[in-house]
Amino acid sequence: PPHFRPPGAPASLGSIGLSGLPGRPLDANDPSSTPREKGIGPGAVTAIAVVTLLIGLVIGFFTGRASEADDSTASAPPLTSPSTSATTRPPGDTVPQTVTPDPDAPPSTDLDPTTIGTVEDPVPFGQAYVLGLYEIEVLGIERDASSTLADFNGSAVEPPDGRQHVLVRLAVRFTDATGVGNAAAIPLFLSDGTGTWNDYDASCGAVPESILGAGLIEQGDEAAGNACFTVPVEVIDGLLLGTEGFSGPVYFALPE
Repeated sequence: PPHFRPPGAPASLGSIGLSGLPGRPLDANDPSSTPREKGIGPGAVTAIAVVTLLIGLVIGFFTGRASEADDSTASAPPLTSPSTSATTRPPGDTVPQTVTPDPDAPPSTDLDPTTIGTVEDPVPFGQAYVLGLYEIEVLGIERDASSTLADFNGSAVEPPDGRQHVLVRLAVRFTDATGVGNAAAIPLFLSDGTGTWNDYDASCGAVPESILGAGLIEQGDEAAGNACFTVPVEVIDGLLLGTEGFSGPVYFALPE
């Protein structure tokens, strides 16, 4: 028959045109007639599509997480930042002071540091006290702060039975001419002379104008804010504010 091809005989491709030119024969010895694919093959296209899909899923996931974080932040009660301001009051301006003729001389006190700041003789209320790189002054106290905390944060937790939340307002000033300080680095506790109750052990929850959020302060700056404590009711009237000094605790008297 006209189209019969014996086994092993090469097929005639003169009318197929695999080189892209109709009617041109495919010559195995002619490089220009070798069939070749143009562009990206189906396999590569599929792989690119899969990678693109995976990238889209990852971006969508993290975008959704970021959106949820924004929503949760928006629904949380806003925290009130403690006040931070510059002050012309020189660090160490404690009361009483030794009068110095040179106004640029470092302030000094006529009190022996070992005779003030004890449980028996605490730093008087209204008097600032230099302690290392900081000057600390008690500004006020709220002995039953449950309503204040609840007004600030509707989900505030009530104190355990037999205890009260106590807010102490204080001012912290940095005394070093170089570097910066942070009021959150100062350990604070309340004490009746026997037991101690630390601010980090309190169950106050979010605290309005927390002194822990004052941030960095330089010399001449003052950070004023609140520290919260949860203490037994029976010791409320005999409390002192305490912090750690170089040779032991230093105590501050609280207002009546």
